[in-house]
Amino acid sequence: MPNISTEYMGLELKSPVIMASGPLSSTLDNLKKAEDAGCGAVVLKSIFEEQIENDASLEAEKNSEYLTHSDSHLYFTEMTKDYYVDRYLDLLEKAKASLGIPVIASVNCRSINTWIDYSRSFISSGADAIELNYFPIASNSRIGSGEVDKALFDFAKAARAKIDGKLSMKIGSFYSSISNVVKTLDSLKIDGLVLFNRPFRPDIDLESLEVRGSSPVSGESEYGVAMRWIALMSAEVGLDMVANTGIHSAETAVKMMLSGAKAVEVCSVVMQKGFSAIGDMNRGIADFMEKKGYSDTSSFIGKLAEENYEKGDAWERVQFLKTIGQ
Repeated sequence: MPNISTEYMGLELKSPVIMASGPLSSTLDNLKKAEDAGCGAVVLKSIFEEQIENDASLEAEKNSEYLTHSDSHLYFTEMTKDYYVDRYLDLLEKAKASLGIPVIASVNCRSINTWIDYSRSFISSGADAIELNYFPIASNSRIGSGEVDKALFDFAKAARAKIDGKLSMKIGSFYSSISNVVKTLDSLKIDGLVLFNRPFRPDIDLESLEVRGSSPVSGESEYGVAMRWIALMSAEVGLDMVANTGIHSAETAVKMMLSGAKAVEVCSVVMQKGFSAIGDMNRGIADFMEKKGYSDTSSFIGKLAEENYEKGDAWERVQFLKTIGQ
C-alpha cells in the first residue's frame, strides 16, 4: 500500500487532503468526521473581525436603551467581541484535545494589531499553525498595484515578526505579478502559501434588482489557475504550497501535487458529497501511486513543476496556438 502521508510547514500529515476553512469546519462534530474520513489536517472556519464588529454593533443597537452612556456602549461592544473570540478559542481547544491531526486556525481581520492579537491567542491555545486569510479588493482607483503589493508585504513582514508559530497565507489571484508576490513572501519567511482564496462572488437578482451572492461552492473546472501558479513557482521557493479551489476529485488532487503542491484543501466537494469524499480522494491518490510505482508522495510531488519538467514552458502558455480540433 503506498504511503500517502505528506509534510506541510513541518507538520506531518497522514493524508494530503486538508479540510479547508468553511461552514463544515465550524463545529467539533464535523471536525471529528473529517478526521475519521481520513483528513490529514483541518483548518477551522475563519474568524472574521468584520463580522464580529457587525454583530457587536447589532447587539449594541438591540440593547441601546440600556447603553445610554458612551462608556457603557463601548464596554458592551467590547464584551460582545470577546464572546466571539472566546467561542473560537473554545472550539480550538476542544479540537486539539479531541483530534489526532494538526489543527490550523484561520484569521481574517482589518487591522494588523488584531491579526496579531488573535493569532497569538490561538497559538497559545494550541493551534498547530495559523492561516492568514488575506484578500483585499483594490476598489480604490487612486491606489496603484505597487501600493497594493506593498500593503501585502508590509502585512506579511509584521505578521512574521510578531507571530511565533507556523504561518501560512491564503491569498487571492488578483495581483499583477503573482510570481513576485510568491518570491517575496518566501523571502519574508512565510512558511506556507495557499493558492487561491475563493472570495464571495456577487451576482444580481433580476427579479428584486438586488445584489446577491452567487453559489458558494466551487466548480470542478476551477482548479486551473492555482495549478498553473503552483507549477510555475513551487520549485523556486522554500515555502510549502497548498492548492485550494475546484478540487473535487483524487485526479485533481494528484494534478496539484504533480505541479508541486504539498497538499490540497477541500470544502465544496465535502459540502456536496459528504465526508466520504475525503476517503474517496485518499483511495484515488493511493491507486494512482500504485499504478505509477510511487511508494510515497515525495516521489511525485513537483515532478511536473516548471523547473523539473522538460516541457516546462507549457505552463506559461496563455493562448491556443491552433484552433481546437485542427
